[in-house]
Amino acid sequence: MLVQRRFLAAACAAAVAAAGCLAADADASTISSTIPCVANLGFGGALTLPLAGSGFTPNGSVTIRTATRADPTPRDLTTLRADASGNIAVTRVDPPVLHSASTTRQAFTLLALDTANPANSATTTFTQVRFGFNAKPSTGRPTRRVTYTARGYLPGRPVYAHFRFKGITRRDVLVGVAKSPCGVVSKRMRLLPTKTRFGTWTVFMDQVPKYSKKTVLQAKGTLFIRRTLS
Repeated sequence: MLVQRRFLAAACAAAVAAAGCLAADADASTISSTIPCVANLGFGGALTLPLAGSGFTPNGSVTIRTATRADPTPRDLTTLRADASGNIAVTRVDPPVLHSASTTRQAFTLLALDTANPANSATTTFTQVRFGFNAKPSTGRPTRRVTYTARGYLPGRPVYAHFRFKGITRRDVLVGVAKSPCGVVSKRMRLLPTKTRFGTWTVFMDQVPKYSKKTVLQAKGTLFIRRTLS
């Protein structure tokens, strides 16, 4: 009996990490992410990078750029407007694109450039994590022991996996408590930790003990279980 698996990341938070790629004069200004871990939810409209800054031209525009070690050329991310005191305070900025579809965690350098005075700039670093989960190995018999890893959940809170078949929850599993700074947690268990039923299973991971379709921050995956000849 073999299991084919396909996970669809539906939507997860990221520590300040070293990724020095850009040089800047930060004597007069500052820029930073206001949360310890930035979540990339993986779909349009997931604006999850909050920024705070100071020391810019009052009411002036500030260009935000990012770079990585693999791609050190700065790329424009967005343009913000400083307030009358030269400060920046925004809660929702679209995070930069991760290196590839398989990248789950990546460090970025961020540059804030004062448009009116380009010599006035500031840099910071942050890490971005892709919200979702996976299993390794991801195929095999339903009884095969694999490691499920969830990323991007709220640190310090439990993460649960809900295994559903034909619209019914067959088992809720406590994966563990999401660890700081990026809300990552792993658990070794059976690929399908409940009674085997042939067909398509839907797996949800969130931070609610019981499955609910109303849960907002929820990742979704699919397990295909089929009969095979011995």
